[in-house]
Amino acid sequence: MQIAVCDDSALDRKIITSLLSFYFSEKAISYEIFQYENGTDLIYDVEESRWFDVIFLDIYLNGQLGIDVARRLRTLHYDGEIVFLSASSEFAVDSYDVEALSYILKPHSIEKLHRTMDRIIQKVEVNTYRVKQRSKMIRIPFHEILYVESSNSKCILHRRSGDSYVIYKRLNEIERELSDPRFLRCHQSYLVNMDCIEQPDRQFRLSNGETVMIRQRNLKAIRQHYMDYLASKEIPASAP
Repeated sequence: MQIAVCDDSALDRKIITSLLSFYFSEKAISYEIFQYENGTDLIYDVEESRWFDVIFLDIYLNGQLGIDVARRLRTLHYDGEIVFLSASSEFAVDSYDVEALSYILKPHSIEKLHRTMDRIIQKVEVNTYRVKQRSKMIRIPFHEILYVESSNSKCILHRRSGDSYVIYKRLNEIERELSDPRFLRCHQSYLVNMDCIEQPDRQFRLSNGETVMIRQRNLKAIRQHYMDYLASKEIPASAP
């Protein structure tokens, strides 16, 4: 699990990081925590396609309001969880505007933090695809999947991180397992995550620069499906 902690206080960053590390160790969940002392650096990394399952965001950053940082993150299409941290409840109502999962008052409550993480883990589990690699099972969040391609009698799943996994299943079976609106069967050999599409043309150009083919005889219908998906998320789409 990828976690961001954004707080201008080094002490508060240390405290929340320690509490989270204890939680993940108790649950035996692998994790990485990235610390930010300002919202500008956090926004930059999200713009550069760094993904976080949850962002812990201080309300009063040095020269910035965490609520404004959160609004910017949402305009960048970040749809992970946001948890606000603050010594004041002043912006608690505003947190609903950016669909924050929780608003935790300082000093940090271990119990509330753990309850919040339990809710996040449950949501992540639902939107996770399991891939067996040798003797272990790897859990891949849906948002981490770029596309799946069919290759002879197997499929290859490609992640945002650049990792790929060979799956000995047919693409039709994987399509059924990934029963989520974000996935589009755009070609006989490709299943693509529409959240990773940057430009719809005669092929789909993805956020990592790769392209996936579109079934040309259904080009208009497939592109329309993609545009309808964007409209359903209220994200402005570039004209193809």
